[in-house]
Amino acid sequence: MTERPAVLFLCVHNAGRSQMALGWFQHLAGDRAVGWSGGSEPGDEVNPSAVEAMREVGIDISREFPKPWTEQAVRSADVVVTMGCGDACPVFPGKRYEDWTLDDPAGLGVDAVRPIRDAIERRVRTLLAELGVRPAVGPAVGPAARLDARLGVSDAAPSPVGVRPMRVEDWPAVAEIYAEGIAGGDATFETEVPSWAGWDAAHLPDHRLVAEVDGTVVGWTAVSPVSGRCVYAGVVEDSVYVAESARGRGVGRRLLAALVESTENAGIWTIQTGIFPENEPSLALHRAAGFRVLGVRQRPGQLRGRWRDVVLLERRSTVAGR
Repeated sequence: MTERPAVLFLCVHNAGRSQMALGWFQHLAGDRAVGWSGGSEPGDEVNPSAVEAMREVGIDISREFPKPWTEQAVRSADVVVTMGCGDACPVFPGKRYEDWTLDDPAGLGVDAVRPIRDAIERRVRTLLAELGVRPAVGPAVGPAARLDARLGVSDAAPSPVGVRPMRVEDWPAVAEIYAEGIAGGDATFETEVPSWAGWDAAHLPDHRLVAEVDGTVVGWTAVSPVSGRCVYAGVVEDSVYVAESARGRGVGRRLLAALVESTENAGIWTIQTGIFPENEPSLALHRAAGFRVLGVRQRPGQLRGRWRDVVLLERRSTVAGR
């Protein structure tokens, strides 16, 4: 093997998987390794969803373009990684080959591309370790930072919003924010704030978080179990509430990102939620955090004499419950 190992990433169109793999490889390896990519039938442009998904983790592949593989690149590579090009990918005797089975992102939206992106990252990290190349940058961007990037929240300047575990003494502020949400009429079927004892009994103790600005609680999030059956032990339902005075400042984004990180670290694999269709900010927040819409429950209940629909969403972890 050469002093700086070289890896060639190949797929059919060189527009999605191989471009994301090269992006991760160059980002993690720096100048300690060399990477190229190519396709057997190069497309017209790099998949926009792949570009956006990589942008969320701080990697810019927008200037890349699909290109064919060359014999010189294949012969120069220490490892050739193929992704779905089958017999069309070049095979040279004595060359190390790896075939990565990954979904094709062609035609998919960014929500569907994110799990492919994350799977590629894990494989690139494993490959670098096998090649003896220590990543030139730190660990993968965590869920909170990825969500910030997805929503355009930058950590370049210190944020006034902090997130920490909820304490019992936070309950008055939490209850007040909850009451604001109830009064708005589009947050919940509940019509009054429960007692601390009632709320405490209904929510898991390990994933209760509050957001603070200058020492004042301005938002909270928590999860409830969806079933007592052990098969659903890794499935929870979330609640996210932000004080009216703090809306539009990224509070909900940080809370939900921190909740995702907390639950995944505990092995919880699915977060689900139900949101009124009229609550467009909450729908947008959850979609940006990787939740997908499962469907709409039509008029399951009344609120203040009016039948309401509920949009059902869930986020299935790509880390927990694998």
